[in-house]
Amino acid sequence: MKIRNWAAFTAAGTAVALSLTACAPSSTSGEATPDAESTGQLDSVTVGVLAISDLVPLYMGVQAGIFEEHGIDLEMQFAQGGAAIVPAVVSGEYQFGYSNVVSLLVAHENGIPIQVVSNGSSSSNEAGADTTEVAALPASGIESVLDLQGKRVAINALGNFGEVLMRNSIAAAGGDPEDITLVEIPYPNMPAQLAAGEVDAAWTTEPFRSQILEEGGQIVASPLTDMADNFDSGFFFTSSSLAAENADLVSRFTDAVHESFALANEDETATRAALMEFNELDEATANSIVLPQWNDEINTESLEALATAAKTYGILTADPDYASFLGQ
Repeated sequence: MKIRNWAAFTAAGTAVALSLTACAPSSTSGEATPDAESTGQLDSVTVGVLAISDLVPLYMGVQAGIFEEHGIDLEMQFAQGGAAIVPAVVSGEYQFGYSNVVSLLVAHENGIPIQVVSNGSSSSNEAGADTTEVAALPASGIESVLDLQGKRVAINALGNFGEVLMRNSIAAAGGDPEDITLVEIPYPNMPAQLAAGEVDAAWTTEPFRSQILEEGGQIVASPLTDMADNFDSGFFFTSSSLAAENADLVSRFTDAVHESFALANEDETATRAALMEFNELDEATANSIVLPQWNDEINTESLEALATAAKTYGILTADPDYASFLGQ
C-alpha cells in the first residue's frame, strides 16, 4: 500500500469540481480485466481520504490483504477536506473517495457526476464522547453550545458539513445559529490555533479532538448526536462513469471496505494499534481516542435530517434525489 501526504487540492475543490461537470471522462482508469481475480492480477486503485481516525479500517484492510483478495492494489491519497477529493474522483485521477455527506450532497445538487458506494463512518452516538465535536479551552469561558454565540470557531471547511451541524445545534438549543464566526483551519492545525488564542473553540475530529483534551480542553457541543441517532458522517463514493462502466470494480471495492469494517469492529485492540501507524499517534493517544461506528448500511433517516438542515442554512437549495445519489 502507498500512502501519500496532502493532495494538491484546497477547499476550493468544490468550485473546481463544478467546472468538471461538462467534461467528465468517458472512460475511467482502474478498469478491471474480466479475470483479474482468477489470474491474480491486481487493479491499481487510488482512494482519496482524510487524515482522520475514521478511516483506519482501510489501512487495516490493506495490511490484512483484504483488498488484494478482491483484486485491488490500493493507494490512499490524503486531502484537507472532502470537497477537495470530489474533482479528483470525477476526473478519474482517483477511482474512489471519502467525503463528509454535505460535500457530496452539494456536489450532487450541482450536477457533479458522483455516486455513493458505501457508508464510511458514523457517530459513536454518545454526546460528550463522540468522534467529531466542538472543543474549547477553559479560559474561553465556553461551557455549552449556546456559549458559542458571538465566538470565533475553527472549522475545516466553510459552507459545509461542520457549519450545518453547528448551526443546527445552536438553533436546537434555542440560540441564534447566525451568531457565530467561522474560521477555516485544517484539522491538524486546530490544536495549536486554539492554544494560541486565534480561535475560541474548534469543530474537530479524532485524533485532534483528543489532542485538545490532553491540553486541558473540554467538549462544549456534540453536533452529530444533536442531529440524529446513529448519525452517518461520511460516505465512500465514485464517479458516475466508473459506476456505469466498471460495476465489478465498484462491487469489489465496496466488499473489501465492508470486510475492513468488520475487522476494525471485531478487534478494538488491533484497531487502536493500527491508529498508531495510520495516524502516527503515541500509544496513550491511540488508546484514548473515541472510535466511530463502522456500519455497512446507510442510515437514511440521518441523511434526510442532514439534508433538511443543509437547506435551512442555505447550503442546499432543494431536497436531494436520494435514489440517484445512492445509486439505487
